[in-house]
Amino acid sequence: MPAKKKASVKKTSQGRKSKAPDTRNLMKVSQVARATGVSTSAINYYVRIGLLPPPVKTHRNMAYYDPSYVQMINYIRRLQLQKHLPLEKIKEVMAAKIEIWREMDREAQKEAPARTARAARARKSEMRERIMEAGVRLFSRQGYHNTTEREIVALAKVSLADFYELYSGKEELLLDLAEEGVHVFRSRVAKKIASVDDMLERIRIAIPVAFKLIVENREIYNLYMDGAVTGEPSFEKKLSQMTVTISEDLRRTIARGVREGSIREVNPEIAANAIIGQLVRLANYWMESPLKRNIEEITEEAVGYVTRALRPDRTGEAGSNAGKRL
Repeated sequence: MPAKKKASVKKTSQGRKSKAPDTRNLMKVSQVARATGVSTSAINYYVRIGLLPPPVKTHRNMAYYDPSYVQMINYIRRLQLQKHLPLEKIKEVMAAKIEIWREMDREAQKEAPARTARAARARKSEMRERIMEAGVRLFSRQGYHNTTEREIVALAKVSLADFYELYSGKEELLLDLAEEGVHVFRSRVAKKIASVDDMLERIRIAIPVAFKLIVENREIYNLYMDGAVTGEPSFEKKLSQMTVTISEDLRRTIARGVREGSIREVNPEIAANAIIGQLVRLANYWMESPLKRNIEEITEEAVGYVTRALRPDRTGEAGSNAGKRL
């Protein structure tokens, strides 16, 4: 039987053995020659006079070249044929150029982990979006309790492992859908009120946005309003926290309106909770019979109710000013 070949090893100057360099992504001089059209003897000469950096030596008569050598040799040829520069001058130019290339390579290597992290975040975001879309469709079509996690991943075209990387279960997915709804609502409102200074007008603008979002996601909204969706206290607590977020936004807007005079003197916290309570009740009223009840009319009435509740009473002020004129 033929003797087995031993793994290639190399002795260091201290006599210790080390593994041979990894040459899988490197090129032989013959491959570099074919890629550039420059003879192997010319390439070896460029290395010998210092025009090119030394290649990776694995044996006395064997060397491997990084693919960047193709770029360097092509650059040398352009300097020779187009600029008609002598080799000594090209050597000076190449020394500076190689340092620039090396610096760029070092920067690219530093950036590699960041690129990898960005790619991982992008993949995770895409998976989350697909799972959420699948969850909305299945929860709406067949109900929360009748939907399994395996059905969700099948529709989303992701693995069960991908699902559990993002969620501990379908309950957490449902909560994520709720949080996304709050995020979308706040983003839409922020965009619409960006140039509006009047605080009452900001509230009037936000109400139709809220009702439109409920209409767009009425099946999911109905799940949240259904107390039987889950009996876990943590679920109810999380939903309550999201409601508090919107209530706090409204409270701050009312408080600022009171200070600036665009909203009458009220307790901002009580007013905010009262308004949200009324809007939720109106949304539920529409959900009870969406085909028979007009959401546009409900929205208009809600805006009118809030306007009347918060608009400053200018009557006394007008009478006072009239008395001064007299």
